[in-house]
Amino acid sequence: MAGWRSTATVTFFKCGGVALGTATHQGAMDGTAAFHFFQTWSAFSRDGDRDVVKFPYLDRTLLCARDPPIIHPDTLSLFRLKTTNLSQPPAPGPVVVNEVFTLRKDQISALKHMCGGGRVSTFSAVSAYMWRCMCLARRLPPDSTTRLEFPVNFRRSIAPPLPDVYFGNAMLQVSVADKTWDVVSGNLAYVAHRIRDTLGRVNDELVRSAVDYLELDLAERDNRPAIGVLPATDLCVVSWLGMPLYDVDFGWGKPLAMLRAEQNRGGFVLMMNGAQGDGSVRLSMSIEAAILKDFQRFFYTKLDSKVYSKF
Repeated sequence: MAGWRSTATVTFFKCGGVALGTATHQGAMDGTAAFHFFQTWSAFSRDGDRDVVKFPYLDRTLLCARDPPIIHPDTLSLFRLKTTNLSQPPAPGPVVVNEVFTLRKDQISALKHMCGGGRVSTFSAVSAYMWRCMCLARRLPPDSTTRLEFPVNFRRSIAPPLPDVYFGNAMLQVSVADKTWDVVSGNLAYVAHRIRDTLGRVNDELVRSAVDYLELDLAERDNRPAIGVLPATDLCVVSWLGMPLYDVDFGWGKPLAMLRAEQNRGGFVLMMNGAQGDGSVRLSMSIEAAILKDFQRFFYTKLDSKVYSKF
């Protein structure tokens, strides 16, 4: 694939530890494809041709744009490519730090209870709570509009579904917007419902319309380098929940830790399962240094009070 480059770096430490660093192009593969590649690579390295692996499905025509392109009226209300400023900001932005926050299983149960219980997902509950805490920490004006963005895996949402081993990017960036006052002051169940409703609206027609929109938009853009910068009112959450983060074994045993490389763009969060398989969730967050302490205070204080009061 001309122009798409992936790199890998292996570092051996004197203590006997090994670190594997990889860089991939988002246009070439999403998280599902990347981890399938890592698992296949490690299986061949560990067991050679004795291991049975599933080879990738490489036919990208499954996601070609339609001719003529058709954009459903509801598409742009969820799929908002141009809400992110894809240009270098004119002046240096705020100092950004990278922190990892951990939620225990009992804290996640408390969050789900705060979101109304029932079938609310871990992603919806945690994202709703983070969104609220970020609005509070940033001290956004009550009447301002804030937006939560997140990519959705649509492999099983289109007709026919993509093959399980489809190698490419099958993610759609969608968003939900609301007034800051409604996010921070209302019932958290309302915020989680907005997220769940957005997830539920990702279907075959929305995906096909988004692909058509991208095809038209690509024809209008030039080839200048782009740097994605979120507005100071927004939050982007990427979910790796359920990904086989700790199943990549090259023959040295399973990894002790897995993290994404540090970012320097505030408001980006990577959500992943804990390494111990104890039901915990880790949040690798890039956050403005000026609001870090306030965010920590909002994030843990009320949550712990809910846990210790048994809801």
